[in-house]
Amino acid sequence: MAVELERMRGTFDKGLTQLDGKLDVLVERNMHTGERLLAAETAAAALAIRVTALERRVWTASGVAAALGAGGGILATLLGG
Repeated sequence: MAVELERMRGTFDKGLTQLDGKLDVLVERNMHTGERLLAAETAAAALAIRVTALERRVWTASGVAAALGAGGGILATLLGG
């Protein structure tokens, strides 16, 4: 009986060691995933800032183009074109 209990204890200890190793791997992966997520969030925030600045420039350029077009039309009308 004692031999059987010792064998079961060894099997149990081996299983716990394997489980501990797998948990360590999961914890490590979770840490890397968290780091990658933080990097992705930072990159997304930077891109959002760039897109906002680009949109502002596009709308400004559109406004300037519209004003120049209207001014050109008025000038053409005044010059008899």
